[in-house]
Amino acid sequence: MIGKTLLFLYSPKNKLSINALLGALSSSPLWSRVRVVLCTTEEEILAFALRQSGVSLLVLSSMTPEKDRRQRLLQDFLRYPDVFTCCGGPHATALPQDFAPWSTFLVQGEGEVAFLTIVQAFLEGTLPSSPQTMRGERVHLDCFPSFPYHLGFLGPIEISRGCPFGCAFCQTPLIFGRTMRHRSLESVLEHVRGMMRHRERIDLRFVTPNAFAYGSPDGRRPNIKALENLLGGLRKLLGRKGRMFFGSFPSEVRPEFVSEETLHLVRQYADNRSIVIGAQSGSQRLLNLMGRGHTLEDVLSACETSIRLGFQVYVDFIFGCPEETEEDLRATAEFIEKLVRLGAIVHAHTFLPLPGTPWGGKTGTPIPRWMRQFLGKLAQEGKLRGQWQTQERMAREFRLSEGR
Repeated sequence: MIGKTLLFLYSPKNKLSINALLGALSSSPLWSRVRVVLCTTEEEILAFALRQSGVSLLVLSSMTPEKDRRQRLLQDFLRYPDVFTCCGGPHATALPQDFAPWSTFLVQGEGEVAFLTIVQAFLEGTLPSSPQTMRGERVHLDCFPSFPYHLGFLGPIEISRGCPFGCAFCQTPLIFGRTMRHRSLESVLEHVRGMMRHRERIDLRFVTPNAFAYGSPDGRRPNIKALENLLGGLRKLLGRKGRMFFGSFPSEVRPEFVSEETLHLVRQYADNRSIVIGAQSGSQRLLNLMGRGHTLEDVLSACETSIRLGFQVYVDFIFGCPEETEEDLRATAEFIEKLVRLGAIVHAHTFLPLPGTPWGGKTGTPIPRWMRQFLGKLAQEGKLRGQWQTQERMAREFRLSEGR
């Protein structure tokens, strides 16, 4: 008889992280010994706790913008002595002390192996008397599914982890390291077979820091053969029973990986006719400060080639970065105008200082009025998308909460 419950906050923002934990759990004998409950909101979780009898483990994954809400939720659960808590994710990886006062377990880094250890301790009743912080192990992606596809779950397939570039604003190397690892082709195909057993038609999407780096030994140059084997193998398996999206959210691409070869593979095998390219700035000086490892010419060439081959291009830019000068902004505006004339659409973001990154302790530069008007005009013309204004408010609230 199952008497213990794993209670997950399964919101749209952390669904991919929880999917990975569910995938690990479903591949373990522990799955049959627990009841799994997925709640999409904090209110739903609290309502469940009110009517629940028995022992539960609350599992949370938190990004930095969610920190305050997660802290309040953990504090609320102090009222329930039969509910223990496990907190992981990007913010807990960088600053576990922010959740320690209200947590039973804290996980830094990759969560699969540590999570199974925690569930085992939870079932055995060997829980720590004070918060226990566990450092996750680097995992071979083939060891765990991206989600429990054999149980009817659907989601993007994680095909790669890690990034060798270490951009100043990005938490990926902090969590997953700077050595890129890839899921094998057979493991990816098995995910799809499992999904097809439960659905007549499926849409395939992928999780990766850089879609065109799949199979690359160092993550710094494309492996065309591996890409063709992946996309060709998936298309052969899918046939007309599904669609495949590669190089668009959540599997964007770096500009220097965009070429006629990589784009022809997308045109031949995938269904998307849009590509998301990470530029981040139109100032080479700022790109160098970020540690991006590519040039403005790489971005321009990627956009020109993509548009010439029939793709709609979306280009990511981050505004309000530390040390961003008026000259940097003018250069970025000029570069954006050039890309927009080609037919590209801007995807705008505002810098948020993420803990554990090289820029984690720095304050962003206020976006001047003229740039705000420039971005607003592009949006009105249908040439800009993105939640940069929402992110700007989040950055301001974060600075206030940190006393900056």
